[in-house]
Amino acid sequence: MPAEPGEGARDTASGLDLRWSPDLDAEVASLLLRDLEAILAPLAAFGRFSQPLTLLTVDDQQALAALAEAPVDGPLCAAATPTRLVLLRPCKWPRPPADHVLRTVLCHELAHALLFQRCAPPGRLGAVALPSWFREGMAVVASEGRPSPARQRQVGLRRDAEALADADALAMAQQPDAVYAVAAVFFDRWLQAFGDRRLATLCRAMRQGRSFSDAFAVATSQPAQAWLAASHSALRAWATDSAGGGGRS
Repeated sequence: MPAEPGEGARDTASGLDLRWSPDLDAEVASLLLRDLEAILAPLAAFGRFSQPLTLLTVDDQQALAALAEAPVDGPLCAAATPTRLVLLRPCKWPRPPADHVLRTVLCHELAHALLFQRCAPPGRLGAVALPSWFREGMAVVASEGRPSPARQRQVGLRRDAEALADADALAMAQQPDAVYAVAAVFFDRWLQAFGDRRLATLCRAMRQGRSFSDAFAVATSQPAQAWLAASHSALRAWATDSAGGGGRS
């Protein structure tokens, strides 16, 4: 049976106040309630939720994109804003997801919502503008863990890594695995270099109305593109050395 209005999932430690839409898919609600602790655990390192979220399921990608204000340039199964978590009903996915896949997707989208809440100026309902390496990188690291050394080497040897770091929706649709790999590696390197306190500083600056570029400079005292280029250069040198001097075009 569909979840009743007013039901939801709440967690004091994370600040999560997740409310069901009246026609929420019962399978999604059941899995989330059952696995809520496991889904939320990786998000603890990235701060607390500050606004209620509504969880909705829809029957087609156009409805999903409209509710989440997301472009549709390829298969879209889930999306988030600061106040909404929107999923394509699992039975409508190109390949119906196993429970562990759905858990990962829910954690990924909750990570997006958390980051948007931390960065969005008061009263803003839509997602703030963040480069894909930061936005998707945090979500991938939160939902799948830190990238392996092998993944880091693969990204380091990609000459197009910096271009993929700011991928648009079309590039994400065309090369999703590459975009997510690049995002995870660069975000992980950023977090290891600057830590939670600088993340909080960046988010606070954006919440005060600054652009990502300005907030990045406030938090790190360097331009975002300069850091990205230097980080890729260092990663490429390490990857080339660890691969025995062999590069890839």
